[in-house]
Amino acid sequence: MLPDGSRPEDWVSVFSSATRRPCEEQALVLKAMDIAHFVTEQPDACHLMVPEAAAARARDQLGLYRRENPQRLVEPWPAIAPSRGLALATAWIVALSLAYAVQVSALFGLDWLGAGELVAGRVRAGEWWRVVTALSLHADIEHVIGNIVFGAFFAYLAGQHLGSGVAALGTVALAGLGNAANAFLQVAQHRSIGASTAVFAALGLVAAVVLGSSRRQRQQRPGWARRWSPAVGAVALLAYTGTGDEHTDVFAHLAGFLAGVLGGTGLHALGGVRPGQPWRQAGCGLAAAALLALAWWRAFL
Repeated sequence: MLPDGSRPEDWVSVFSSATRRPCEEQALVLKAMDIAHFVTEQPDACHLMVPEAAAARARDQLGLYRRENPQRLVEPWPAIAPSRGLALATAWIVALSLAYAVQVSALFGLDWLGAGELVAGRVRAGEWWRVVTALSLHADIEHVIGNIVFGAFFAYLAGQHLGSGVAALGTVALAGLGNAANAFLQVAQHRSIGASTAVFAALGLVAAVVLGSSRRQRQQRPGWARRWSPAVGAVALLAYTGTGDEHTDVFAHLAGFLAGVLGGTGLHALGGVRPGQPWRQAGCGLAAAALLALAWWRAFL
């Protein structure tokens, strides 16, 4: 039952946030102006509702309050559905599993490792596709499993903040950039494979976006993903680089992480860190897949 016995469709939302506290703060303004209202928590966000007839007045009063109290102005976080990011995490698991099966079976009689591994000298000579194709190759099943577990987790977090499509394109492109930087820092004979560079690119992407957003929205208490992902990422980074064997390419890990941080910082500075429309996410996801396909096509050209 609504406060005045009216129908739900007679009430509209004039303010929303991911947590209840900002709505309750705005509700105090409406209470002072004697405007009927109530706060309700819905699957998409917490909403401050008013009668449709009073909506224009309520919005004017809330706007006036925010203009008179700029230091208390809070830009609400968009509500994050738990399912956001699952598409990228699932795609990550499927892609790495299939890629390893293709590699070890020498599908179509092709030498996938020889065609796609990162060789520093060859990259510097112009074989750019190797910085991307190397991300889908692995030395053994242990490395595949490790990258699947870590990668799916950070891919999910990146998808939570950016949407699965944008996060996928950002991760692949930034990991390729990290591999390219690594190739120019190593000796010509240096070889590298593995999705760990992409794992670290996703980690850096998440950390930069979270920390940048936290500075802008200090007054709101973010959810667990935003609150803990930088700390979890830092611990994982230390463990991942510090406990690897002699085949661990620490420079590739660090290059991927730094590329992710730079990319996330750039996205945040441009204001593009919030998930966009479904068509935009789909387009970015297809672009990520196309980049991988183009790199492998060029490898066997």
